[in-house]
Amino acid sequence: MATLDPIEVMVDGHPVTALPGTRLLDVLRGLGLRIPTLCHDDRLTPYGGCRLCVVTRRDGRGGLVLACSTPVLPGMVIETHTPEVVEARRQQLQLLLLNHRLECPICDRRGDCRLQELMFEHGVSEQPYPFERPLIPRDESSPVITRDPEKCILCGKCVRLCDEVQGVAAIGIVHRGLQARVTTLLDRPLDCEFCGQCVNNCPVSALVARPYLDDTPAWLREPATTTCAFCSCGCQVTGETWNGALVRVTGAGVDEPNRGKLCAKGWLGWDVHHAPDRLTHPLVRRDGRLMDATWAEALDAVVGALRRARDAGHRIVGLGGSRLSCEDAYAMQRLMRTAAATPHIGLGPAGGARALVEGMGALTGAPRSTATFDDVRSADVVLVLRGDPARTHPLLKTELVQGVTQRGQTLVLAHALSGPLDRHATLRLPVHPASEAALLHGVAARLLALDPGLASRVHGIPGAGEWLASLAAYDAETVVRQTGLDLTALDALASVLGHARTLATAVITGLGIPGDEAAVTRAAVALDALVGGRGVMVLGEKANLQGVIDAGLHGEWLPGGRPTASADARAEVGVAWGQPVPPPAPVPLLTAIQADGGDPVGVLYVAGQDPAGAWPGGLRGTEAVAAAAFVVVHDAFMSDTAQQADVVLPVAILGERAGSLVAADGVRRPLVRLEPPPRAVPQDRDIFREVSARLGIAMPEEAALVAEMEALCGWPRPRASVQCLVPAEPPAAAAPIDGLLLDGSPQVFRSGSITDHSARLQELSPSVAVKLSRREAAELNIGDGDTVLVSVGDRAALLRARVDPEVRPGMLVAPWRARWGTAASRMIPGDEPAHAHIRRSS
Repeated sequence: MATLDPIEVMVDGHPVTALPGTRLLDVLRGLGLRIPTLCHDDRLTPYGGCRLCVVTRRDGRGGLVLACSTPVLPGMVIETHTPEVVEARRQQLQLLLLNHRLECPICDRRGDCRLQELMFEHGVSEQPYPFERPLIPRDESSPVITRDPEKCILCGKCVRLCDEVQGVAAIGIVHRGLQARVTTLLDRPLDCEFCGQCVNNCPVSALVARPYLDDTPAWLREPATTTCAFCSCGCQVTGETWNGALVRVTGAGVDEPNRGKLCAKGWLGWDVHHAPDRLTHPLVRRDGRLMDATWAEALDAVVGALRRARDAGHRIVGLGGSRLSCEDAYAMQRLMRTAAATPHIGLGPAGGARALVEGMGALTGAPRSTATFDDVRSADVVLVLRGDPARTHPLLKTELVQGVTQRGQTLVLAHALSGPLDRHATLRLPVHPASEAALLHGVAARLLALDPGLASRVHGIPGAGEWLASLAAYDAETVVRQTGLDLTALDALASVLGHARTLATAVITGLGIPGDEAAVTRAAVALDALVGGRGVMVLGEKANLQGVIDAGLHGEWLPGGRPTASADARAEVGVAWGQPVPPPAPVPLLTAIQADGGDPVGVLYVAGQDPAGAWPGGLRGTEAVAAAAFVVVHDAFMSDTAQQADVVLPVAILGERAGSLVAADGVRRPLVRLEPPPRAVPQDRDIFREVSARLGIAMPEEAALVAEMEALCGWPRPRASVQCLVPAEPPAAAAPIDGLLLDGSPQVFRSGSITDHSARLQELSPSVAVKLSRREAAELNIGDGDTVLVSVGDRAALLRARVDPEVRPGMLVAPWRARWGTAASRMIPGDEPAHAHIRRSS
C-alpha cells in the first residue's frame, strides 16, 4: 500500500505538516490549540451542527470554514482566533441558547456543562434575540433516563452515538426550526439498551440519568478510573465519589479499549455495592444452621477443616472464579498448591476456560488469544462465532457496528442464537446449534478446493498434514446437513474469506451457549492460519478469565502459562515460593469435585463460583456441594452454594477492590477502589493470606505478593502463534430437534449472580422472564406478561413471558439463573443444545 507524503499548511503564521485528508480539527488540536466544539466526537463522522469550530481560511478560498469537517489541503492558510472567528463563535452560542432554558445555578450539570464554560469564555450571559422558547415538558417515562427538550441544543451527539456506535437508533431529531427536538419513534417511552452514551456525552443536561442525580457540585466530586468487572472486555470507567460514596459512573474518556463507551451493566450495575442483602459478617454452620460468627471463629473452622482433610488424605478442592482479581487468583492457587499434597484447583465450567486451555493452548502452547481489539478494528472482515456480542460483550458489538457503518467492514455472524447485531451483519449464517466447528471445517475444505495453493501456508506447521487430510470428511453435503445452511450460504462464506485482505475472528463464550467452545476455537485457529488472518480472540464470559489463568488458577497451568506437568516449570515456581510445587492432580477437577473414582472431598473451597446455582444441571453441582465433607464459600451474597456451606466469608466486589484484571485482549489493567465495602469486609486474597498463615504456610504480604506474581506472570505477555494443528473431529450425527431451542446465554442486562442483585438492572430486565418470538407467541396464544411453563424433559420452570421482536422464531431466551429460583441452568444439561416446550400456565 502506497504511503501518503505529508503536506504543508500555515496555521497562525507557522508552517505545519500533516497527512492529506486529515481533518483540520485534528491538526489544530494536535498543535495544542483550543478549538471549541459541542457536537464533535472523535468516534463519530463529522456533523458540523454546533458550528463553533469555525476558523478563518486565508488562501484562495477565503472565509470561515468548519474545522471538524474540512480536510487539510496543500497550501492552506488558517487563522484560528481572529476577531472574526471569535465573534462568529459568540453569535453561534447566542443562537444555540434560543432553545435552552437557562437555570445554571440549580442545573443538574452545574460545574460540568460544556455550554456553560463556552458562555463564560465568550462573554455570553443571556439571550438577546426576541424569540419565545417553545415549552415542552420533561419526559420521565423511561425507567432510567429523563429527557428535557427545553435544554436541548440539538448538537445531535446522542442521536449519532445511538446510531453509529451503538447501532440502536432509538432516538432521532424531528421537526424543524425552533420546533425541532430529539425524541423516540412516535414519542414512545425510551426503551433501548441503556448504555448511557447519550447521557454521558450530552454537553448540557437535556439527558439525565435519574440513578445518578446528586446535589454534589461537579467540582467537589473526586474522579477515579478503574476497570469494569462485569465482562471480559476490560472497559475503563470513571467513578466520581463524594465523602467516600460513589455518585456517578461514566466511560473513561479516550482510554482504551472502550474509549468512553459503556454498556448497561458497566453504567448502572454499581448499585450492587449497596444491595440490602449483602453479606457483612462471617457465617458458620452450627447445629445445622448458618449463624453469625467472628472472623477468628470462621477462620479457625476453615483451618481446622483443611488440617483434618490433609491428615486424612482426603481431597482438598479449590474452585475459583473468573470474577477474582489477578492478585486474588494468584493467592488462592498458591494456598491450594501449598496446603494440599495433591491439589485440585480450577475454574469449573467457566465460560471461555475450555476455549482458552483446550482450544488456544492446544494449538499455540499458551492459553490466550492471538488477536486483540485493534486487530478486530483494523480487519476488513470479522467473523463472529457462537453468539451475539451485543448480549455478551457489548464493547465488541460497538466496535463491529462502527466497523460496518464507518469503515465499510464486512461482518459475518455464524451462530444459532438471537441478537440485535443481526441487522448489521453483511452475512448472517443461522447455523444449527453447536455446528460452528463443522461450518469452519467445511469452509476450509471449500477454500482448499477452490485454491489448493492455500495449503502451502500451513505446511510448515506440525500436524498440518493430518489436519488437511481430516477435512476430507467435511464435504459440502455433510456440512449442509450438519449446519442447516444451504450450499449458497457456504459458498458465500468461502467467497468472503477467500477475498478478505485481513480476517479477525471472535469466539463468544458463556454458560448457556450450546456447543463445544474448545472445538470451535481450534477450528477457528486452523482456519485463521489457512487464510493468513490476524488471529482469534476468545471472549470469556466473566471479567478476569484470562487473568486468573495467567495467575495459575487452573490445574493444568502454573503462573505465567507454565504447564503444571513440567517438572522444570514446577521447580521454577518452587524457587520463587521457597517451597516445592506438587505435580498435577491425577484426575480432572470436575471428576474430583464429584468424588468420582477415588477419595471423598474433605474440603471444597469455593471463591467466585456458585456450582449449586449456576452450573449446568448435567454437571451435578448441587450434588457435589452436598457430598463434600466441609464447604467454604467466599461471596458477597447468599448464593445457592453458600446456603449449603459450612463457612461463608463475605468479600469485597467490583469497585470496592484494588488490584488488576486481564481482559480478553491480554492487557492487564488496574482495579482502583472507588468506595469502601460495607463493614470493611476484606478482599479474597486477604482471607487466603490469613488462612495460609494459620496453617503455618508463609505467604508474602501485599507488595511482595504482587511483585512475586508479576515476576512469574511476565505481563505483558508476548503474542502467541500457532505451534501445531490437530485433526478435525469426525462429523457427528445430527441431533433430532424436538421443541424450541432454549437459549440461556448471557443477556445485555444480566450476566451472572452479581447482576441479579442490581435493582436498576432488574428493573430493566426481570430475572424471571422468558423471551419468545412474535410467531411462537401467536401460535401458542401467549401474551406479553403471561405466566408460562417451560420444560426440558423432566425439568421445568415457571417464568413470565415477554414477546420480543429480536428473538428469532424457533427459540426461547431464558435467564441462565434467576435470583428467586433457577431457570435455564437447571434445564440445560451441559454444552449440548437443549430444546424446550412452552405453554401457558393454567
